[in-house]
Amino acid sequence: MNMVSKFLVSGVVSALPMSASAGVIYATDFDSYSTGNLNTNTAWSGIGGTWATTGSVNSGQLAMSVVTTPSGSGKAVQGTTEKYLSAGRTKGYLDLANSGKWAAASAGGNSILRTELDVYVLGGQTMASSFGLMSHKSSFEVAAGLMISNTGQVWTSNSGYALANRTNTSTTVSLNAWHSLRQDWNSVTGETLAYVDGALVASYTTTNKGSVFASMLFTTSDLASGGSTTNNGYGYFDNLSLSAVPVPAPGAVALMGLAGLVAKRRRA
Repeated sequence: MNMVSKFLVSGVVSALPMSASAGVIYATDFDSYSTGNLNTNTAWSGIGGTWATTGSVNSGQLAMSVVTTPSGSGKAVQGTTEKYLSAGRTKGYLDLANSGKWAAASAGGNSILRTELDVYVLGGQTMASSFGLMSHKSSFEVAAGLMISNTGQVWTSNSGYALANRTNTSTTVSLNAWHSLRQDWNSVTGETLAYVDGALVASYTTTNKGSVFASMLFTTSDLASGGSTTNNGYGYFDNLSLSAVPVPAPGAVALMGLAGLVAKRRRA
């Protein structure tokens, strides 16, 4: 895959020994995946190792599908918005709870679920929509979310994906370009840090907390009225990483931002 060389930030790794004790759950660039429906692909053997996808999409569409990247280099997951206009959502996820993956990775006090994901939103889309990630407390309880809209607006989400649950971060990014998202959600306290392209854009505390089900590739359709449409919104997801990390020492937030740049692969 055509990638720029990895970022090397001098001294960050040694300044953050907690990174060495992080429990990595799963990481993929999707290049080894079979094209087509994401849910035909397996991340690991056993319970919860096959991707699950949900969402009611228009005929001929898939909620989450493995495709060639917009640049034509390697593979990524295309997320397609649901056909319902009002707070519709599609998602793709691996079950971290029932598979035992979260329990194993978070042992020893690694209570922060760190999700890293590259997101690409197409420009010129008329469908009001957003694309990014959602971390769930349970299969039906959303905890924390971080998304980019079809206008480039960056949103965070507290305990739900509807517009009423979202906060405008006052950050906008360019469309037709890859952007790195990182969300650190403390599953015990609900404290959440949101990063875009290595910069901290929001910190808040979620209402839902206390357990972990999964972090999900996520799309929303955001128009205010119900009904169905033949229109769709599209975004792309790549370079997913899921891990459990310890709570940082006080004052380490700035260094955590730098750590997000270490060994982060970026597209040319």
